[in-house]
Amino acid sequence: MSRVSGYPTSTFASSALLFFGSGLAATLLFSAKPLESLIGVAVACIGLSIMFWRWRQRSIASHLLQHGRVVEARITGVLAGGLFQVNGGAPYRVEAQWVEPATGEVRVFRSWTLWQDPSVFIKHEHVMVHTDPQRSDRYYMDVSFLPEFQQA
Repeated sequence: MSRVSGYPTSTFASSALLFFGSGLAATLLFSAKPLESLIGVAVACIGLSIMFWRWRQRSIASHLLQHGRVVEARITGVLAGGLFQVNGGAPYRVEAQWVEPATGEVRVFRSWTLWQDPSVFIKHEHVMVHTDPQRSDRYYMDVSFLPEFQQA
């Protein structure tokens, strides 16, 4: 699979949950404590599901890069903040809009989360977005023009 620029590649947390849960389950299975073993299996399943979700998102983005419809969306700004913070820092996202010529519908696109403000690196008014013609909710914003800094 080709590298998807701008895609969050860090899977440390999900890997840690998977290995911690698997180790806990294995240890406790042999100590005959079924409730604790079940907790270990649940933690491992959470880690595995996070890893699967990240793999699936990356797979969709890679497919859209190869087969998606490319549109040129106008960058409307950088969104700061979000639902979560890590080490006191909130994520950023590049936001862009595009008008569907056939229907006149305004579509809003947002990039993956970024951990440093990309505003100073945005030199153009437009960004390329790869969309799925069958599913309007699937798209990939190509932010390869940004330097490779820490991404979620």
